[in-house]
Amino acid sequence: MDCKKIASESSKCKAYRSEAEDCICEKESVSKYSPCAVQDNEDLIRQIYSPIHVDEDGRLKPLAFEDASNRGMSVNKKNYISKEELEGKISKKLKIDENRGKKRSCKGVAIAKCSEIRGLKQKEKDSETRLFCIYDTATDKDKSHADICQAISGRKAGSKARYELRKVFSEFPFDLKKLFDKDSKK
Repeated sequence: MDCKKIASESSKCKAYRSEAEDCICEKESVSKYSPCAVQDNEDLIRQIYSPIHVDEDGRLKPLAFEDASNRGMSVNKKNYISKEELEGKISKKLKIDENRGKKRSCKGVAIAKCSEIRGLKQKEKDSETRLFCIYDTATDKDKSHADICQAISGRKAGSKARYELRKVFSEFPFDLKKLFDKDSKK
């Protein structure tokens, strides 16, 4: 099994589920551009866009986590990205969407601790199965990039798992200034 090769597939989460069980590939970096594999103590940032990721009250919708089932739910490792870099990524994404005829706006970010995501488990009789794996999928232009992949299959089980993932992230998105400025006061 080649963990780096799987990372380049368009349906990487599906491939990891079938070829690399028990999140075995998250023990190493799956990218040659990566500073390191994703660590339990890291904060992971998810960009949140309207109207696809938030409901009319501004709360995160389950759709904000749908990518975890197949292609990988993109997040950024907070320790490896600056506010300015993240703002640049958001601006670029909005421009791409605009060129595709999709009118979207960024509502901010949601954040979760890696250990809390890894702690989500499905209990069956005498065993527990992790619901999500987190892979370090840095690129040459983004050393902070990682993907969250659903580790279990099945439509109903997957939907339930993503509901649990949603509860680990902040309920409402918040702006980048708040995210990065709180660190400067420490």
